Amino acid sequence: MSNDVYKEFLEYLLFSEEEIEKELDDFKFACEKADITAEDVAFAKDVWIPENWCAKYKGVRMALGVIVREFIDVCLTPKFRAEGKKLVYGILPAYSNLYYALQYADPDVYISFPDILLTMVLNGIFHKAGPMFAKAENVITPGCRHCPLNKMRLAAYTSGIIAAPDVIWSWGFNCDEGPKTDELIQNICGDEWKYVISRAPHDSLFGVPDDEVMRRLKLVAEEYRTGFNTICDIINVHVADEDFKKANDDLNRVTFKVSMLTQMMCKADPPVLSGNIMTVISSFQLFPYNRGLKKMEEAVDTLIVELRKAMKDGDGILPKGSPKVATYFDPPSVPWFDKLFLQNGVCTTYSLITTPTKKQLSHDYVSDDPFMVMAEIWLRRGSIQNMGSDINGMVERCETYHPDGVVMGFFDFDRWLGAHQKTASKRVEERTGVPHFYMECDFYDDRDYTEETMSTRIESICQVLKMRKNTED
Repeated sequence: MSNDVYKEFLEYLLFSEEEIEKELDDFKFACEKADITAEDVAFAKDVWIPENWCAKYKGVRMALGVIVREFIDVCLTPKFRAEGKKLVYGILPAYSNLYYALQYADPDVYISFPDILLTMVLNGIFHKAGPMFAKAENVITPGCRHCPLNKMRLAAYTSGIIAAPDVIWSWGFNCDEGPKTDELIQNICGDEWKYVISRAPHDSLFGVPDDEVMRRLKLVAEEYRTGFNTICDIINVHVADEDFKKANDDLNRVTFKVSMLTQMMCKADPPVLSGNIMTVISSFQLFPYNRGLKKMEEAVDTLIVELRKAMKDGDGILPKGSPKVATYFDPPSVPWFDKLFLQNGVCTTYSLITTPTKKQLSHDYVSDDPFMVMAEIWLRRGSIQNMGSDINGMVERCETYHPDGVVMGFFDFDRWLGAHQKTASKRVEERTGVPHFYMECDFYDDRDYTEETMSTRIESICQVLKMRKNTED
């Protein structure tokens, strides 16, 4: 197959001619490192992306191009290390502003969460993450369920795709397996992986807003402050107040635009966009992009213009009056999930977690201390809060965006994100009247289930939603 396929792929994702000239060889190198062949690239461009993403929109392809750029950088980390860049990694979920502040203070700082980036690209765009997961499974304890992200990080390092970081900030607020994975890598490989762990107890009372408990705010703020200062000392970087301010301003600006985009797609009739791309777009809230937010903001701006036109023209992806469902998270690493809903006349829309609530969009904080502000922002997030507060946020989002149904699940491997979903589904349905459905699946890894095995379940959900919609109408 001609090498032109690599160039055609980048063109398809709206890389400029100047970018292609600069990045083509690096993209080929990244594909080779990750065992992505020319045939895989052609399949992604010609089949996988068109079939599973709303690729008719430039904004969608631009957003996918953002994570491909990050994929290129991830695979270049051994080169970056040789050039003297300071590599700072992290794991989900984290407060991404702190990473941006580091980079604003020193442009030679490389920031990334390699595991989620590789998983989103390898499975979401090329549908080929399975071999990487399998490499990790040859090392870790058999028969024990592990998060695919931790498996990806282990496999990526032992395969030589990523370099050892100068430091990895292991966020133990939700994930207790993440820090242990870094320890495992160090023990298996014999290499020094410096890691800083930040954690907080989950002892808040059911339904009490975590961000309104002062002792909790102070504890989380101190975890941020201690961890951040330790990392600054390790990589010898001084972060000024203006760096924090720029990081916060940038994130708040793009978050507001994503909120606008969410409102548009939920209001649109006929539906104009499915939800998996919203998870990609909203990912900047959960992990940082090494190249910054500029490209993703451009994708959001483009998509807003395109959706406005589609809504004006009545150019939907489904007929007018089609039901819409919200999800806990719409899985970008399993994009065919959206395709099956669309094939059955139902459109996925927003996430019950990444879509901001009114409080999240508010900039009214109890302190001017930047770490207290960060702690308050963090504790307002869905999935970070206690179960009762998380449920309250889900209820608000349902009452604001009026989905015809909600699909929960996909996190049966995760003790935090998965443990409360059946209870949350029941509580939110009782309070809103919106029907909820639960699916036992893996958010990142679809090796144990396929389109064929899930099609009957999704078809049944869609039939219920369409019957309810017809009855209401």
